[in-house]
Amino acid sequence: MAKRLGERLVEAGLVTSESIQKALEHQKITGHRLGDCLVEIGLLQESGLLRFLAAEFQTRFVSAEKLAKARIATEVLDKVPVRLAEAQNVLPLAIDPERKLLSVVAAEPQNKKLMDEIALVTGMSEVYAYVGLRSSIAAAIRKHYYGDPTAFASLELGGHMRADVNAMASAFESTTGTAPKASLQLRLDSETRHRLQRPGTQTRAGTRGDALLASRGTVSDGDYIETLNILVSMMEREHKHHRGHSAQLARQAAVVARRLGMAPKDVTAVSIAGLLHDLGKPAERHFCLASNAVNPEWMAEAKRYCRVPTKLFETVNLPVQVNTMLAQLYEAYDGSGTPQGVKGDDITLGARILATVDSYLELTKNPANALGKLHSKAKAIEHLKENAGKLYDPLVANIVTQVQSGELLRQRLVNDGRQIFIVEPEQGTRTGLLEAVQKQGLVAYALSLLDGAYDALVHQECDVLVVGLKFGIDEVVALLQAVRASAEHAGLPVVVLGDPDPGLRERLMMCGATAVLPPTALAEAARTLKTLYEDRIRHNGPARVVRGGMDELPGPELFKCLGGGKKSGRLHLKYHVHEGFLHLEKGRVVFASAAGQTGEPALQTLLGFTQADFRYDPDSLLLDVPQLDQELESLAQRIVPRRTSVYVPTV
Repeated sequence: MAKRLGERLVEAGLVTSESIQKALEHQKITGHRLGDCLVEIGLLQESGLLRFLAAEFQTRFVSAEKLAKARIATEVLDKVPVRLAEAQNVLPLAIDPERKLLSVVAAEPQNKKLMDEIALVTGMSEVYAYVGLRSSIAAAIRKHYYGDPTAFASLELGGHMRADVNAMASAFESTTGTAPKASLQLRLDSETRHRLQRPGTQTRAGTRGDALLASRGTVSDGDYIETLNILVSMMEREHKHHRGHSAQLARQAAVVARRLGMAPKDVTAVSIAGLLHDLGKPAERHFCLASNAVNPEWMAEAKRYCRVPTKLFETVNLPVQVNTMLAQLYEAYDGSGTPQGVKGDDITLGARILATVDSYLELTKNPANALGKLHSKAKAIEHLKENAGKLYDPLVANIVTQVQSGELLRQRLVNDGRQIFIVEPEQGTRTGLLEAVQKQGLVAYALSLLDGAYDALVHQECDVLVVGLKFGIDEVVALLQAVRASAEHAGLPVVVLGDPDPGLRERLMMCGATAVLPPTALAEAARTLKTLYEDRIRHNGPARVVRGGMDELPGPELFKCLGGGKKSGRLHLKYHVHEGFLHLEKGRVVFASAAGQTGEPALQTLLGFTQADFRYDPDSLLLDVPQLDQELESLAQRIVPRRTSVYVPTV
């Protein structure tokens, strides 16, 4: 089927033979059908594939827009039980009572056995099936059967619409006269912009831009990841050496991904892949590059199990990037890995990040690794350096080393989680400004695509935004207008990096630019950014939650950083089932809670943690009566290091 489809697409002039070859390589990684792969990697538009197949079958197809806007009578929906609709991915559309004909949209309209079953269940003489995308039909079922008005908005924003080649047999709307949809990537780009539209502007689904953002809040990226975190952590609880491993991998890999300039939506994909990477694999062996490289038996077994997490979540429509990362997790930078022997930059960046962090955690946490012993932090870092360019991407290994030193985490705590986003297409300018900003003691991330700016705004992760004028005056103006039309970002400092003529400069300032700075004076630009950053803090710009672990920043250093910085807020500590929090006011502990206790006993319990994940929320308010008044920095200096590597509080 895949080969015949590829040949027909080439003959029709829709794709080239080279495109088919690239899709087949992608198919080896993901296991998806050829048509899906062509769409996923942007070589063919979804609408183009649908129209081609509809013409091949001399029929028509139903679009997502049609399903979103359709009005289906209750008596029609009642004809097909919802359980049958969900199980077979089919939705009733209309009934012709005279002919006893039921029209449905189905993912597999060519399935005569299924159509006969539907005819039997509904008492119809004939069932006429149109074709639609599986994801679109699933959204339509949620909308029409369950009354979910956000079904299509969340579907499109999540980017889960994938064409299913098996389903392309017949259709509902004409194959001519309708403009084709944009490709998947372009649609995602468009929908991201819709989420920042001026209130009242109608989106394609007929809802306000603000409403799209609100509807997605029902299950946000953060909620989705936190849910996975909880479920996976519960599953790992019985694994002696892997309790909390996946959550730690997801968090640390996300930090590295940010440091490398990945867009927020891609960072989210890295987190999801990190949480899922071990599911379905044997508990007694934890595969990773470090272990696979020294044990051929483990390597062979890793090849067998590498696609298990993807198979487990086949029906979930995970982001394409997640599936690719999971499939390439054991690929080595020099091509010596498994399952495909892919090497270098042909391994997706997310997989290179996860593989490096996973190996570091395996060496420092799991005495049952293939090397047969635990490594100290210094020894594990030495392993990364020695194998940079062999097992690991040298750049990724370098960033992981920086992260494990704790310096980046300390810097984020000092800045209360606030960060600057630099979005500039020219690499030299981007890198130079990033270094200049970091010298000012600020946390900054550099991105090369304008999509990164929209992503950062949508995720509300940006405190100062820098955008390069080289993206084009119209693109930059559109971004400025979107920012200023959004209530959440109306006061956000936005700096344009460029040297426009006076007319263009005035236009940029009129559209809402805070400043326009020349790209040649990067040190001066960095100082201006720091001034804007500090001014935002003075005007009560929000702080952000900082997550980390005592592996990166040991307890005494963590407490010293917060106490010495006169920080206020809540520090939540968690080690497996043991958890508690300290509430700080200007570097002093005023409240403590742990193990059902408060006050001094709880404080001593929390100070005794030698391993824990932590979450620092600078904006958290104390709702209890203060019970303590102790300087955290002084307490940190009195902590005596314990011999044991793990402290388990008495409960």
